[in-house]
Formats: sequence, C-alpha cells, structure tokens
Amino acid sequence: MAAIPALTLADLLFRKSGLVVGVVLVTLCFLWRHLDQVSPSLRRTSAVLLAMTVLLLPLLSSPIATLERGVRIGALIASLLVTINLLSRSATRVPQVRTLLQRLYHVQPSQRYGVVSMASQFFGGLLGLAGISMMMESAAQQKNLTDSERIAAFCAVTRGYAALSLWSPMYSNMSIVLAMYEGANWAGVLPVALSITTMFIVLGMMLDRFSMPRSDVSADPSVVKVGELVRSGLPVLLAMLGFLSIMVVTSQWLAMPISAVIISLAPAVAWLLNTRLLGGGLGACRAATHQLGQDMSSFKGMAGEVMIFMVSGCAGTVVGNALPAAWTAAVGASVAGSPALACLTVSSAIVLMSASALHPMLSSVIVGASLGPALLGLPVLVHISAVLIGWGLAIIVTPFSVVSALASRWSGIPVFVISLRANAVFVLLALGSSASVLGLVARSIGI
Repeated sequence: MAAIPALTLADLLFRKSGLVVGVVLVTLCFLWRHLDQVSPSLRRTSAVLLAMTVLLLPLLSSPIATLERGVRIGALIASLLVTINLLSRSATRVPQVRTLLQRLYHVQPSQRYGVVSMASQFFGGLLGLAGISMMMESAAQQKNLTDSERIAAFCAVTRGYAALSLWSPMYSNMSIVLAMYEGANWAGVLPVALSITTMFIVLGMMLDRFSMPRSDVSADPSVVKVGELVRSGLPVLLAMLGFLSIMVVTSQWLAMPISAVIISLAPAVAWLLNTRLLGGGLGACRAATHQLGQDMSSFKGMAGEVMIFMVSGCAGTVVGNALPAAWTAAVGASVAGSPALACLTVSSAIVLMSASALHPMLSSVIVGASLGPALLGLPVLVHISAVLIGWGLAIIVTPFSVVSALASRWSGIPVFVISLRANAVFVLLALGSSASVLGLVARSIGI
C-alpha cells in the first residue's frame, strides 16, 4: 500500500513512463493480495469498465498516452486517499477535535446550518473525507434534534462538502481535474473556487432559513454561543490552517504540484502528531512509528476503492477521447458565444451522468476529456471550475455516491431522501448561479 503513493509521488516529480508501469504492477499486486476485501458489486463494475476500456483503446489515435493519463489519475486518487487518511486518523485521536465537533450542534438552531457549513470547510477541507465522516458521526449522536433539524444538519455537511471540494487540495477532485490540463495549477484556480464556495454556503443558508421557522432557544443553558465556540476551537482551527499553509508554501517554494507535497508530507505530519499525543521522547517516537504502520496496514480494506478509482480513471480518459468528434462538435456549436451556457452544459452533464449511477469521478473525466475548453470556447480556468462544480454537486445529489451513503448510514434517513430529495433544489439553483458567475468571469478574462 505504501508503494502506491511512493511511486505516484516519483511520477509526479519526474514524469517517466517506467514509473507508470511500476504503479500498475504494484497496484495489481496489492489488489491480488486483498481481492477478498472487494465486494462482488465493485468487482462486476470494475470488470465492465475494464472491458469497455480495452474495446475502445484501438479507436484512439494515441492509446498508450491516453491509458497512461488514466493510470496517473487513478493512482493519484488512491495515493491521496491513503496519505490524508493517515493524517485524519491521527487527528481523530486529539480530544479537542472531538469536543469541538460535539459543540458544533449545540448552537442556536437558526445559526446551526451556517456554523456547520463553515466548520465543514475546516474539517472536510483539511482532513478529507474522514473529516466529513467525523462531522456526520457527531450529528448522529445529537438525540435532541427533530427529523427536520437532523436533515438540515446533514445537508449542511454534504453541501459544505460540495463547496469545499471546489478549493481543497486534500480531495482528489482538484488534483484529478488539474491533471487533465497542462500547466494548470491550484493557486490559479483558487480565487474563482473560493468565490463559488462562498456563494454555495450563502445559498444553502438562505434555503435553510426559508425552509422552516426557527424557535429562539437562546435562554437554554446548553446552547453554545458562536463567539464562545470560535474561541474554544481556535487552536484546532489554527493548527488546520497552519498545515494547509505549510502545504501551499512548500508547493510554491519547491515548484511542486500541491498533491505531491500532500502525499510526501501528510504521513510525516501524522507521525509528528502521534508522537505529540504519546507524550514525546524516544519511546513516543517508536510508538508513533508503530502506530503509523498499524494505520497503514489497516488500509487493505480500501482495496475496493483503489480498484474502482484505477479502473474509472482509465475508462474515463479512454471513453472521453473515443467519443465521435461530430457529437462533441455539435455540442460546442450549440453553446458557441455563450460562456454561461457552456459552463452550465459541462456541470449539468456531469450531474446527469452521475444521477444515472455512473461514478461521479468517471462522469467528470468523460465530460472534461470530451468537452474540452477549446471546443466550448472557454478559458481553461473557467472550464476547470465548471468541471469541479459539476463533480461536487453530483456527489451530494446522486444516491449512488460515498457521501450520500455515509449521510444515510449515520442519519438513519433513506438515501434517496437525504441525497436527491434534500438537495435537488439546492443543486438546481447552484448550477444556474455558478454558470452565471463563470460566464461573467469568462467574459472578463476575454475569450
């Protein structure tokens, strides 16, 4: 398992075809050893996608280069998943983090949605999917919430995920999309991504405010004031921001992709955190190393995720490049001259494909590869943002995503209710408003 991120890191730095072959061999070895950890449904899905990839490869003008790009995408997701989870496991052992998560849901009901949405930007944005899972677990432990308040709390977490996936380098979304565009970088996308993120948070708060009346329970002694919550959680928030700042500064200083910095530094930070929690000293260093090894060995349970990510990365790039040029040209011609409509087409296509049970990552790679920025007449920055928006929104509205499954499991609410029914209006409004903003950005850049 450790060899996958190690070889992926080497490939990010040196871009050698031999390293891609090494990634494939190591991944096959890992999957063969832990095939019993992969569910039958994932095996069947992966087999179908693999067969589709093999059948379409001969139709491509550069099949080897396309396949290499797909392997790199899948390996990058698997590597980020492992390394960030190492850090997240260490963070969950910090008592202050658990306390802060519990107190999030004790603010006034009228303020809870906004507080949880903002908190998701820290916990989810800096601890990955494990941070989102931690927030859902805390929400599930709140026994005093009504059914409508429980749905609102989980919607705040999932919509917060859709917002943070636009900017956070801790998620594969950003890294995969950047890997599809030569010369694109995280810092260049960040201003637009943060603007759309803010818009999504405000939109969610407005929908929550209008959805149901809130009673004022400020006199309740168990209610936590927002100011008090921020002050008590400030050390945790500053530590998270400090970690992200280190990643960004290191990336800029060494001129490395930020995903490469995360893969290389996240395990080291996890080890340091384990050492600190164990009291420091030589004995704590040995115990922290042992703990890191145990955390790494437990990831054999992720064999299914590694399999579907690798196969989806390859299938997405191959299918996207194999689509007939006449089809994609017709789409490009239909949206010519309207950047907002072009952005809406990209984002909506990803959402609709994901709603038909295609993996959101597969849908995003197919749309991004087939409906490129040149075809639609969009600046690369705007096209990247449109793909990220569609990907993030698809994950929270489709009942088939991991986030929707987590929300259903922790909340006890049927998956179609907590995903499609709860987020349909939000996704429709988010698609329209984000497309309008991106259209203005495209015109201001000049196309």
